Amino acid sequence: FGSSLCARAIMFSLPTSLENEQGALLESGPSKWEKPTFAWSWSILGPGLLVCLADTDAGCLLVACQSGSRYGYGLLLLQILLIPVLFMAQDLTVRLGVCTGQGHSACIRDHFGPRCCWFATILLLMECVIAMVSEMSGVAATGRLWGMDQASSVLLAALIIAGTVVGLSYRQIETIGIVLGAFELTFVLTMLYYHPSLDSIMTDVAARFADPEYMKLISANIGAVIMPWMVYFQQSAVVARRLQTSKAMSEERTGTLLGSVLTQLIMIGALVTLAAAQSINKDLHSVDEIVKAISPAFGEMGSKVLVSLAFLGGSLCAAFVVSLAATWALCEAAESDDAVTALEQSPRDAPFFYGSFLSVVLLGALVLLSGVNTVRLNVWVELLDGILMPVAVGFLYLLAISPVLPEVVRVKGMYKWCAGIIFVLVAFTSLASAITGFITQAWDNHHHLTRVHART
Repeated sequence: FGSSLCARAIMFSLPTSLENEQGALLESGPSKWEKPTFAWSWSILGPGLLVCLADTDAGCLLVACQSGSRYGYGLLLLQILLIPVLFMAQDLTVRLGVCTGQGHSACIRDHFGPRCCWFATILLLMECVIAMVSEMSGVAATGRLWGMDQASSVLLAALIIAGTVVGLSYRQIETIGIVLGAFELTFVLTMLYYHPSLDSIMTDVAARFADPEYMKLISANIGAVIMPWMVYFQQSAVVARRLQTSKAMSEERTGTLLGSVLTQLIMIGALVTLAAAQSINKDLHSVDEIVKAISPAFGEMGSKVLVSLAFLGGSLCAAFVVSLAATWALCEAAESDDAVTALEQSPRDAPFFYGSFLSVVLLGALVLLSGVNTVRLNVWVELLDGILMPVAVGFLYLLAISPVLPEVVRVKGMYKWCAGIIFVLVAFTSLASAITGFITQAWDNHHHLTRVHART
């Protein structure tokens, strides 16, 4: 598949209608398109900021807390180094969305064919449904802190997500998502409260490289920095926002850079908070254990409020993004006429879009309520991410360096080669980490069953 994809990328030619459309873009020249830069206005509070805040969902926060509790400040430097990697990928979605007026699935369908499009879309749908289970479980975990049972928490979350998307416009949904995601910044506040010294941080980072388990965790973090649904969501959201000018592109790139910094800052905040808390329990597996770990500093009630805001905000923010990413991708692959404008229409006017959206939300809720093993489910999420991420980023990169983009916006020169090398390394690491995690889990299950049979 990889070799055939490369061959098609080198040899593919645009259909006549697309050639005409591309010609119109190129003919407009500098009067329409200018070299991508950065610009500041309130418009930067858009898709880039939302999708990056969604990246630090409940699962990522839990991993960051576990990393801090178990490995101290060892992964702090890595989180900083991943900021440009995340921005590079999401920046390409901005360029493609603004210049083509199409989402990621639509671009793949038109330039690589329907088979490639449906292959990637089906993988994405599977990943997004399982990701919705993870987001719902984050809501349920927060609900348990306050005495709510899982069914009530999940159903309430599903109603909030469905009601918001069905009843509001895209801009309103985006605003709500950003506000919810901003609650994750509570971990930045807790980090500032602990304010560990720079010497202790650097000493801890240097001491960790001898631990093989630590090196595995580094690989997993690198592999998970670019989530496939982030690529699909932001490109479609840029189109839904009707961002169509060089100024809009520059503002969205600024928002994406801000989001890339904030999402890694949140991860750093969670990691540093639990590292500085010096919890006795080094293997945190639940939200309740995180609350107990920081209770000596903030008190039981204060800790519950802070952790609840971060996990609930992150889970709901990510649930909006994941469900819409899957819905947009499916509508674009099916060549639905209402893929771009559906959120400005009623369910009666866009039945396929809203039916697909509600199906993704409902499936996620039902799978979680069925009593599925969330630990094993997370292994499958990692495996699907590992398979889909190279595909999604591969198509993204090939489109960004091709004549699909106007000359002045196209990725070229040193940036092209740097991005290509980084994406190959991240894709390889993602796939290797996913396969390793899946094999390790299967091996552990085999040994567990062997011990059970031996006892009986």
